[in-house]
Amino acid sequence: MSENGTVPPGRPWPIVLPGQAAVFGLAVFLLDSTASGVVAERAAVTVRITEDVRAELVRYGESVVVGGATSFLLIATILLVPAAVLLRCGSRRAAAAGLVTMGLLTPPYLAGLAVVAFTTDPVSGIQAGFMSSQTADLLRSWLPGWYAPARTALPGAAVMAWLTSVFLLSRSAAVRWRAVPAPRAVPLLLGQLPLIGVLVTVFGSVAIGQTERLAHQEARAAAGEYAGAGLFYLEHAAGTVWRYAVLLAVAGALALMLAAVVHRTGIRAPLLVVHGMAGVPLLLLLLVVSFATPFAVSGAADEPVPPVLGSGPEWYFPALLTQTFLGAFAYATATVLLIRGDRAAQG
Repeated sequence: MSENGTVPPGRPWPIVLPGQAAVFGLAVFLLDSTASGVVAERAAVTVRITEDVRAELVRYGESVVVGGATSFLLIATILLVPAAVLLRCGSRRAAAAGLVTMGLLTPPYLAGLAVVAFTTDPVSGIQAGFMSSQTADLLRSWLPGWYAPARTALPGAAVMAWLTSVFLLSRSAAVRWRAVPAPRAVPLLLGQLPLIGVLVTVFGSVAIGQTERLAHQEARAAAGEYAGAGLFYLEHAAGTVWRYAVLLAVAGALALMLAAVVHRTGIRAPLLVVHGMAGVPLLLLLLVVSFATPFAVSGAADEPVPPVLGSGPEWYFPALLTQTFLGAFAYATATVLLIRGDRAAQG
């Protein structure tokens, strides 16, 4: 390790990130292909099924081998290649970017594996659209008994392999990479994220109060046009505001914890991975809050009630979008600063 904290040339084993996704994708492909072959053999010797059912079974065999699980793992393999390349590079910034990327990809990858593990029913997903109940019953009876346990075990093994890889890569980077102080702006940027939750909640509460008054005015001005004021929709909107407030409070607490750790320990390899992991739910939450607004999900948009109940006051959406964009920008800026590191400390 050099005096300025640069990471030595990376070891070849970061290739296990895309490699394991490719291996498990191939395993799922072979498993599904074998199971669909067993179904085809049993269908071939059954003379009592109709030609329509036989055609559905053929389409099942064609779709199962290129189904969602195989496609997901193929896409994961492609997306994980940049993380492996960055971790393989020798520069500190490349390794830091690789650790953050690995963290960012961890939540969606594990979520996808969980979906794969719980979709072992042969009539789920793409097959359900063209399959009759008779064909579905035949598939359930003809699929080999080992299929469902094996189909669940493979994603489970993939989860364990991924968590092990993340731990080993983080530990390897930690022992080969001297921590450096973080730029002062990083704790400040992360520390202001809880304010987004406060402002979004205040905006929502004020908007609901103003919407109630505007709805009364619109209903009086267009008497007979609307079935009613529809103010009960505001109860649903208020409930959504407070549900978002709880989620944003949890995200804000996590951001404060990251800010405290960055301020106390500086930039470390495990911190970069955790920062990346935290970014996915945080950015997803900001996206949901921005577009699935309390008014949009209240159900008032397509009802014969004043339009303001489905959109809120005119100022609400621009103000909301501004705040959530600032939150996403703050996280992205902190991420860039963490990857660049403290230039003075690096010499």
